[in-house]
Amino acid sequence: MLTWSACIATLNRHDVLMLALSQVVRQTRLPGQIVVVDASDNWEEGKARATDILAGQTGIELIYVTSPVRSSATQRNLGISMCTGDIVFLMDDDSFLHDTCAEELLRVYEADTEAAVAGVGARLTDVNPVADKVETSDGATPGLQRKGTGRTASAGLSQRVMKTRLGRWINREILFQNAEKLFMRYDEPRAREVPPSVAHLKVKATPFMPGSGMSFRRSIGDVEQFDTALRYYAAFEDLDICYRIARHGALLRAGDAQLHHYEAAPGRIKRKKVIVFQLLNMAVFLKRHAEKPDRFRAAYRVMLARRLLSEFLKDSLSRRWEFPQVAGVVLAMRHWREIWSRSEEEIDSWYPDFQKRILEDIQ
Repeated sequence: MLTWSACIATLNRHDVLMLALSQVVRQTRLPGQIVVVDASDNWEEGKARATDILAGQTGIELIYVTSPVRSSATQRNLGISMCTGDIVFLMDDDSFLHDTCAEELLRVYEADTEAAVAGVGARLTDVNPVADKVETSDGATPGLQRKGTGRTASAGLSQRVMKTRLGRWINREILFQNAEKLFMRYDEPRAREVPPSVAHLKVKATPFMPGSGMSFRRSIGDVEQFDTALRYYAAFEDLDICYRIARHGALLRAGDAQLHHYEAAPGRIKRKKVIVFQLLNMAVFLKRHAEKPDRFRAAYRVMLARRLLSEFLKDSLSRRWEFPQVAGVVLAMRHWREIWSRSEEEIDSWYPDFQKRILEDIQ
């Protein structure tokens, strides 16, 4: 039987983190280890609360440390380096596991007699296993407010035409409501197949795993790490790491491994910043991970133009008349050449300060 480690990076969200940890220790297959990397100023308070949650639990090692750098990529890499389980289950601090989630993930790895599976992602569900602890009659418990769930462009479109073939095409090809369209592949195309040894299980091949609930073999974590140049806002870091994990084997989604991603309010960032960092971070990935980055220069420019159209449509459909997402694309168009002009080595030291400047300047 394989062992597993839960790995969580967190910052200033102890209330929601403790709920996530409470679900980890309810698993029908308990972890041998829980690793938390907490960059909060009061991280010791979080450690004390986590220790209380694990009181009485036998066989689970708690490693709760802080990070000198407030960066999800740096924190995740540090946490993974401390994991000792055969499988690393990388979670967000607001990922609430259903009780059998870990068991169902491990079932796939243990059936994989060919060692052909590199990673297995959980299936996201709207069913919240700790709803009684966060929801109240007037919304949510203080400190655990959920992100806004107002009408979005994709939701509005879906109500009208998503049941049609045209609607699905528009959503995917025009509005870019699909991770496969947002992420530019910098390797040769890969076949997506379910290995024969696990074909009898409820699994599907997938290009990406959800960042809030991805697992992979610990040995892969020694080779593929989150990009530490993404110091201040790590948009697409999950897509990038999944893409590189898939170099080592199949990526699958386990249909019975359920997880609820709560998306607590303190993690929000303005739309303009989200878009600009999606686009600029993608340029970083191409420069650092593509074998021949210059082959993607023209394709990247085309992608910027297509995103300008898609974000204009989404802002318009959602009646965001200040067009914040369009502004994000325009800002990326102004700055992407600064990334392209630098070598892979230069980006590592230069890009964090560049990210910080954008975050400070954008209102």
